[in-house]
Amino acid sequence: MKRIMAAALVLVMTALLFAGCGGKKNVEYVVLDEALSDEQYAIGFRKEDQALRDEVQRLLCEMKKDGTLAQITTKWFGEDTSTVPDSVPESTATDDSLQKVKDKGVLVMGLDDSFPPMGYRDDKDNIVGYDIDLATEVCKRMGVELKLEPITWAYNVDELNQGTVDCLWNGMSINEERQEKLNLSEPYMENRQMVVTLKGNGIEKVADLKDKVVVLQDGSTAMDALDGREDIKSIIKDGEAVRVPNNVLAMYELRQKTSDAVIMDEVVARYYISHLTELEQDAKAE
Repeated sequence: MKRIMAAALVLVMTALLFAGCGGKKNVEYVVLDEALSDEQYAIGFRKEDQALRDEVQRLLCEMKKDGTLAQITTKWFGEDTSTVPDSVPESTATDDSLQKVKDKGVLVMGLDDSFPPMGYRDDKDNIVGYDIDLATEVCKRMGVELKLEPITWAYNVDELNQGTVDCLWNGMSINEERQEKLNLSEPYMENRQMVVTLKGNGIEKVADLKDKVVVLQDGSTAMDALDGREDIKSIIKDGEAVRVPNNVLAMYELRQKTSDAVIMDEVVARYYISHLTELEQDAKAE
């Protein structure tokens, strides 16, 4: 029930966000120059699932070697920005995690389905994205089907350890807690946590966040980034950010001017900005 309600919320908020494009005066988004933190994305597996982790990593390296990884990355980002290593040591894992996935014929991938361009729902309610394309190719080479399982991202480690999903693959940033609780792949992409606002909000640098309402996604590393910047956290309104379930809602709050700024992944922010601008222009043309 929790996942059904979360999925419904994503659909409703996406519709509200996009529906507002033609009904409001066009807005201009601004990503501040200063990053709050530098990050890397990785895939998360259960601590004991070394064999599965190693096989997914091997296949990603294989995809890099034959050019498939570059093709997928260029499709989504315009250039090959992946950081998958050229090779990794041969696996010495003896656990049965890989065999279990092969025996059931399905790899269940846990994701936040409101995290474009890594994983999100398109206008036909299909889950698409960069990580979806990567995982689809990995599963094809592994000889299994890919099953997408949207989860509440704040509980991602719990969902994994309870066996709901086989991996967490959705632009998941590496941090100390995840390194401790998960068996992580090698980093496959770099990211930064950035401040996004609207032009005209009077926010041109992070110091301008004084007494401003800041929103971020609950359970995301945007929380870590803000906690690591006491100079910013201490000056924003109420000394803490407003937490919302996903980035769709965070950007909706910003657009409606019920918040002044959003802290989020740069990859996601720039995707939103470019695609919402296209929608606004189309609506104006009509």
